[in-house]
Amino acid sequence: MMLVAVVALALVVMTWVGYPLVAALVASRRPPLSFGAPPHASDRAVTVVLATRESPRVVVDRVHDLLASTQPRHLLDVVVAVDAASPYALADFGAVLPADVRVVAGDAPGGKATTLNAGVRAASTEILVFADSAQRFAPAAIPELAHFLSNCDLGAVSGAYQTQDATGSPLLRGFWWLETRIRRAEARIHSLVAVTGAIYAIRKSLWRPLPPDLICDDLYVPLHVAAGGYRVGFCETAIASDVRTFDRRQEFSRKVRTLTGMLQVCGWCPWVLSPLANPLWLQFVFHKLLRLATPYLLLVGLSAGGWVLAQRGLGAEVAIALSLLGIAVFAGPGAWAISLQAAPIVATFNAIRGRWSVWSMPAGQERPIPH
Repeated sequence: MMLVAVVALALVVMTWVGYPLVAALVASRRPPLSFGAPPHASDRAVTVVLATRESPRVVVDRVHDLLASTQPRHLLDVVVAVDAASPYALADFGAVLPADVRVVAGDAPGGKATTLNAGVRAASTEILVFADSAQRFAPAAIPELAHFLSNCDLGAVSGAYQTQDATGSPLLRGFWWLETRIRRAEARIHSLVAVTGAIYAIRKSLWRPLPPDLICDDLYVPLHVAAGGYRVGFCETAIASDVRTFDRRQEFSRKVRTLTGMLQVCGWCPWVLSPLANPLWLQFVFHKLLRLATPYLLLVGLSAGGWVLAQRGLGAEVAIALSLLGIAVFAGPGAWAISLQAAPIVATFNAIRGRWSVWSMPAGQERPIPH
């Protein structure tokens, strides 16, 4: 039992500490990617696909932000794909959007995946950039993503997500700090396991239609790009800023949705679990699967360790120590970290029951419109 405890807890440490350190070390020994002309000199045409279920009022502000890009206007197309379940008619969008912005209906039965499929079909360029309704792009984000794809080894490239919520949890800010460094290392080694859904680019020739009800296109797409022999890069200066704020309940729901989507990909694409079929298998295991397994590993490790100590006559001491630790954790800032460990458990039950959530906004969340 002691071996079980040691292995379980060691995997937790390796997941959250060891893997980021090893990835950074390996990445430091890899040469940087090479690119063509600087982005300001690029003549590569780009289509931005904005899949949405928001109102025309929200979408028109988002489109104006996209058109404010430093990408030359004659090399920038925008396609607005409206979810099939949207209560708004296509004409409502056409009435407020610039005449050269194309508006298309998303495929049935609705949801982000089928809406993206319709948007990609309408695109006329080889380079596609995907955007969501809530964020705002840095002015040079679009040409910088296109610039990365001047490297023929890259099939897709992710931008960087940035929150403007100054009141956000220090835990979440720390998570994104760690996540950025892991992504930087993975891209230098070979490829990202997952892109940022709010800002990424892909070659249209590598796009595969997404299955209906797919939750995480930002995981499904890069895994298929890498399986096709291409790399997935990371452009840290192509920033999508999120102007929304989320309370803890909404953050928890977002976490559950993401983890449920990862399990969905494992169930629908079992080849991602094979080291022979998935070129990013090691990264996928340590960056994704073992994170999801963290609460289970902690439960096994602490239970097995407690059992061993109890067998050695230290049961009462262990019980008291765990009680004091629990009081300290749940009374302090660690309570939020502990509560987040319930998200993988909820996601597991969703997967077991086949509850693949469709595209939706967190309950009660309004999209603010910055001016």
